[in-house]
Amino acid sequence: MTVASVGRWRIGGVLLAALVGCGQETEAPTPQAGQEALRAVEQQASWLSPPAGCTEITMGELQNGIQMAPVMYYQQPTYRGEFSNLGDPAVADTARIRLDVNTAPGLHDLAAGGTNLFSCEQCVWGYQDAGAAGQKMFVAESGALLLALKVSPDQTIGALSNVVLRESVAAAPLFGPYTGTAPVAGGECRWIRFETWSTVRAGGCDPREGSLTANLPNHTCVADNYAADDGTLEKSLGAKTQGEACTYTPAAGEHELASTDCAQGYACSGTYTDARQCLATCDFMAANPGCPSGTVCGVYGLCIEQAVMEPIGFAFDPALIGETCAIGFAEFCGVEGARGVCVDLARTGRGVCHRYARARSECGAGEELGYVNYPLSGGGSDRTYGFCYVDGL
Repeated sequence: MTVASVGRWRIGGVLLAALVGCGQETEAPTPQAGQEALRAVEQQASWLSPPAGCTEITMGELQNGIQMAPVMYYQQPTYRGEFSNLGDPAVADTARIRLDVNTAPGLHDLAAGGTNLFSCEQCVWGYQDAGAAGQKMFVAESGALLLALKVSPDQTIGALSNVVLRESVAAAPLFGPYTGTAPVAGGECRWIRFETWSTVRAGGCDPREGSLTANLPNHTCVADNYAADDGTLEKSLGAKTQGEACTYTPAAGEHELASTDCAQGYACSGTYTDARQCLATCDFMAANPGCPSGTVCGVYGLCIEQAVMEPIGFAFDPALIGETCAIGFAEFCGVEGARGVCVDLARTGRGVCHRYARARSECGAGEELGYVNYPLSGGGSDRTYGFCYVDGL
């Protein structure tokens, strides 16, 4: 059995200066190596011709979770845009690229996925005449995906080269967090010579422990999603720390950063309270999230008292990873540094504490990555809080 999601309404309240346009805010390496890799792949692709029977198509600009309207963070980084030259010009042709949270920079062979959206780790697909009666799905059969630069899992620069997409249909598994596809025998073919994308934004950063942008001097990487693996830098101009009232000053322009009077490592946040307060940032997946005494690492990578989270709908259970919970569902079980989620997959009325994970690749043999769905204001959703569970229950 596969589990698509555990849906619950819940209340939620500079890197690469040459690349992201933050002026002299901070020193960082230039993306020169990534640019050179893109140029090399593009030059090679210029000599290619479409395979027999394949129609060449192009791809427009892609967007990540926070760039979409409404905001839509999927259970793994998924970039959305449009293809051209597919079908009826009056109907949009959607383009999708999905990566694993842990996909590393480098060249990836799209043939490894076997034209199957269940088994691919780097996936490229789209829909001709999306939503219309004649909609057709096309999934990458072969080709190269170059991940040239990675700021965070949702903020990357990359390219597609010599990609063959085959007409495909839904195939087992048909239900679950990830569903399968299979090519249509004798189906149509589309081909991408060379296309690039960039979902990096001004001031973008990665809040996770150990990232290059998690602890820049005089800056704080503030998470934009629930699982805190995508963020935006803010200038930390003060000395205020946990629980102190603070002032947030929005960015003055598109390529500027917002600023606060909190100390470095503290976000001026209104996530949990009406009035903004300085909250220490944290990584719930770290062995030691580093929260001040009396607080826990909550959603959006912010340290807060458990007593503050519970009244606004976040449930806690004392069960440790692998143990049976007292209730069917709770966002937090285990202890700091070994957190999980209580989910009742067997429908017994009592959940089991499943360890949290961000990436599908972090789940073991026989396991799958489920997700907790957090609806957002404005109609969007955030599915970045994942958990590993034994598939086939």
